[in-house]
Amino acid sequence: MSATNSSSSNPPTLDSSAAVSNVGATESRSRAAAPTMQLQFPPGAPPDIIRANQKDVYYQNTLQEQMTEVAQRFLGTRRQHQYQKEINVFSDFCYYGLTTILGSQTLGEEYCDIAQINVHSNTYPGMIRRMALVFCHVLLPYFYGRGFMEFRKRNRHQTRERKQSDNKLLNSLQTFAAKHMENIQDFFKKYVHMGHLAIFYFVGSYYSMSKRITGIRYIFTRRLETHEERAGYEVLGLLISLQLFIQGFISLRRYIEERQELAKLQSSAVEEKEHEVNVVEEKKVVDEDDYSFMFDDEASSESEEELSYEQMQALKCALCLEPRKVTTATPCGHLFCWDCVVEWCHNKSECPLCRSSVNVSHLIPLANF
Repeated sequence: MSATNSSSSNPPTLDSSAAVSNVGATESRSRAAAPTMQLQFPPGAPPDIIRANQKDVYYQNTLQEQMTEVAQRFLGTRRQHQYQKEINVFSDFCYYGLTTILGSQTLGEEYCDIAQINVHSNTYPGMIRRMALVFCHVLLPYFYGRGFMEFRKRNRHQTRERKQSDNKLLNSLQTFAAKHMENIQDFFKKYVHMGHLAIFYFVGSYYSMSKRITGIRYIFTRRLETHEERAGYEVLGLLISLQLFIQGFISLRRYIEERQELAKLQSSAVEEKEHEVNVVEEKKVVDEDDYSFMFDDEASSESEEELSYEQMQALKCALCLEPRKVTTATPCGHLFCWDCVVEWCHNKSECPLCRSSVNVSHLIPLANF
């Protein structure tokens, strides 16, 4: 009786090793029964990204208008117009600072169900990367524009100082920058930006240059229905590529024509310079007077040697007292050298001997006299 009571009072015992093995088998069966689920989000399509950007631009403009009203009320209209660019930049920085930097979606991204992702780690971008994105998207264009305007202003004031400076390297660098800065800026606007847009319409990865620099792209966070199709803008990319090709061809042809024109101008300048040298040499040989070709100097010199003293005195000019060169007669009949009488008539419109009225147009050169 006692043995029976003792056996009935003790609770049944379980083997611990058997219990552990049973639990492990149950967990393994449950893991095998429950399939693992991996979340994969499709990349953001170009229509969604463009629509989100347009929505953000709308809210940015609204915030800029409100900021402008506040600045006009507290600073006045004159100050508000003076610092309008700074007000717009501050407004955009506030918009992206309260959304992107704080780690939340912008209103446009939330409207289109897209979210930012780091392409290198496939995770949400960190704080530093988001701040770099806002800096490149908002502040960097402003600093570049202000710096470019300041550079042009200083370049105008320092042009004379550069000419007087002895630092040839610095002068050449400043001259090159002042000459080609606008061309480089136009090149980036016409070709680099349009090429970036063409790549976006083909691939659909980066809509803004700031996102390409920081490596941030979009993913689509909403489940797509079976009847929904992700449209693309490949046709726009093809049209932009065609436009780039045509612009590049036109620019190349214009550059070649300008180089040819420059070469022609240089060759014509060289020929003109050689012609001037030849003309100067000919003037040294030929008499400066336009009528000297009408007379034979050798024959006149031979005849002068055969003349008497009285005849030689009669052939002298009354102004220079030398034998007349290019004998010229006045309306009153007196004879002088052409150069002498022309110079006299420029000073006094009268005959040097009889004081009768004489103009240069009345002088008559005598040939073979």
